[in-house]
Amino acid sequence: MSELKTTVQVRLYPTPEQAAILRAHCQEYISTVNVLVAALDSDVLPDGGKGTSTKDFTAALPSAVTNQAFRDARSVWKRSCALGVIPLLHKPICQWNNQNWRMEDERLVLPVAQDGKVRQISVGCACVALDGTPGLLRIKRKRGKWMAEVAYTLPEPEHTTGVASMGVDLGIKVPAVVHIIGKGHRFFGNGRQQRAKRRQFYARRKDLQKAKKVRAVRKSQGKEARWMRDTNHQLSHQIVSHAQQQGVGIIRMEQLAGIRQRTARKSRGAKARKNNRMIATWTFHQLATFIAYKAARAGIAVAWVDPAHTSQQCPACFRLNTADDRHYVCADGGWTGHRDAVGAINISRRTGLHGQSAGATVASGSDGGRAA
Repeated sequence: MSELKTTVQVRLYPTPEQAAILRAHCQEYISTVNVLVAALDSDVLPDGGKGTSTKDFTAALPSAVTNQAFRDARSVWKRSCALGVIPLLHKPICQWNNQNWRMEDERLVLPVAQDGKVRQISVGCACVALDGTPGLLRIKRKRGKWMAEVAYTLPEPEHTTGVASMGVDLGIKVPAVVHIIGKGHRFFGNGRQQRAKRRQFYARRKDLQKAKKVRAVRKSQGKEARWMRDTNHQLSHQIVSHAQQQGVGIIRMEQLAGIRQRTARKSRGAKARKNNRMIATWTFHQLATFIAYKAARAGIAVAWVDPAHTSQQCPACFRLNTADDRHYVCADGGWTGHRDAVGAINISRRTGLHGQSAGATVASGSDGGRAA
């Protein structure tokens, strides 16, 4: 299993003097990155900066932080070559590698440059347990608060001893339906509640847009995104916990590429526009990603499968049928059940490759009868 990496946010409580130092440090860091990107683009630093070191340029930063700024500048420059636009970074941040900072007793200790000298400052922070190997530290100011983002590598989890296969079908009316072969299916989330909440956010933003309150619109968008992210974290935790309790060894999910095109309504009218707007902004990928990384941390394998006809194929006779809203009835064999449960059953049986779209091979299952 590959290394598992995660990032945790830590609230900082700097003194006014420390806050001024951090502010100046972050601004210097971003200015250095912008200057280096321009130098790389104009060939002042030839060959993409190969052979360049901190002795070739100056910055009011510790040498290790300057090296990190150069690495970031090369990354930004390479990305700009692909996009054809040289970006100008504005949001002040600063980054330290894992050799230049440490946390001890609710204090974050890190080096900064001040008056031409490098010294360490100890900033108060929230108590956070880092269960792994610390990596890159990024400090920024977010909504008037100082935050540290700590990347670290988690210890490799023990592989689960479970052997059951679980399929996960994601949707809007029902956010997630899971099916475990031989053990039936279960519904997760309240799609009606989520849609109502998002409609409230949308209606609020329309009123703010009419009033030309641009800043309030952005705040509303951020609030909705944070609410949806929290909801997806809770759902993914419930799904993976259920998988652990049921002895699941592999979780299968649909390869989500093109899901919005497949689910969008082709008809016209207010109802179709409302449905398509909801689909276009629904966080399918985020929920799937959360399930995948939480499963990996629990030692459960994840496979991505071909989504073709998962909600149309009869689990009993494999014929294709069209469901009437949420109710699925097979015209040939008479199999009946919830449409999303049908999708979860079919997904649980399909073979797939981790990180790739796999073929829609139907594996023989022991639960080909009526859904539990």
